Amino acid sequence: LAASGAPAGGGSTASGMALSGGPPVAEDAGMLLLEHLNLNVLSTEVALAFYEAMGCLRDARRPMDKTLHCNCGALTQFHTPSPENEAYIGSSGAQVWRGDIELLYQDYASIAEAGRRLRLLLQDSRFEGSRLRVEEDSNSAGCLWVVGPYGNRFSLRPAAPERAAGLGPAFGERPGSAGCRVVGMGSASLQVPVGAAEAGARFYAEVLGFATRQLGPGRWAVVGGPGNVQELVLEEHEGADGKDLGEHVAIYIGDYAGCFERLLARGLVWVNPRFEHLDKSTNLKEAWHYNCFRFKDVVDPASGRKLFELEHEVRSTGHKSCPLAL
Repeated sequence: LAASGAPAGGGSTASGMALSGGPPVAEDAGMLLLEHLNLNVLSTEVALAFYEAMGCLRDARRPMDKTLHCNCGALTQFHTPSPENEAYIGSSGAQVWRGDIELLYQDYASIAEAGRRLRLLLQDSRFEGSRLRVEEDSNSAGCLWVVGPYGNRFSLRPAAPERAAGLGPAFGERPGSAGCRVVGMGSASLQVPVGAAEAGARFYAEVLGFATRQLGPGRWAVVGGPGNVQELVLEEHEGADGKDLGEHVAIYIGDYAGCFERLLARGLVWVNPRFEHLDKSTNLKEAWHYNCFRFKDVVDPASGRKLFELEHEVRSTGHKSCPLAL
């Protein structure tokens, strides 16, 4: 499952590269899965109705008084805490991902059906005054752009056969996800300050050992997932300040210990007080105990200059929630 080697088109990894302040990147390094996005919402009920209309399925193993987890295919999820779970969210507001989120479907008919379900929500009083919007993609016939009730922007697209296979049950299947009408989360783009995309890609390659490739001027993809079918896309935008909003992305990785030690050597390992009940890794022993650690600052690997912020919840394949078939 390791994302070893980069796709054609300018891809690169840092496999075997010796770095000061940490061990060399191991051969098994890679982003094994871009697993979930965590985005605060103002209503669990509204979030559930929206994600179910998109074709996702609530993780029914969790009671409704816990943070809502919605399965997005066999391997990926959305986590949406609300004021019902954490009171502070009521005053701080919902979080909007700083970019676009690509959801993959089996075919155009599945996308059209999702669009029909979403348009029905426009008549639902719970969505009155929300930002919900459903539009045809003018550049791709049969695809849709969807703006969620809190402003998150989704691209609904058919999955190419290799992407459907990579995100399908052959590589793992979370219990209760079999009824999903979404293949999975294909990619998430992140708006970063001008000049930060290429250096950011070098950070992911040199410090974490992930595959990367250039998509165009000011656009770099961090590539991973089963069969390298997922991407975290760094997109330069005028006016982007690179500051986090409290949202986070969860990833499963190879070379887990090596990544932790290289980040620790650079002073980048971070404990989020909000999630100390889940993990608070400050050394390698703790990182193995929790099978999870976090970092937030992405830096230029040459100079150490901070490029942008994004909380990464980094998990080993030994994590209790790992959906990958190993």
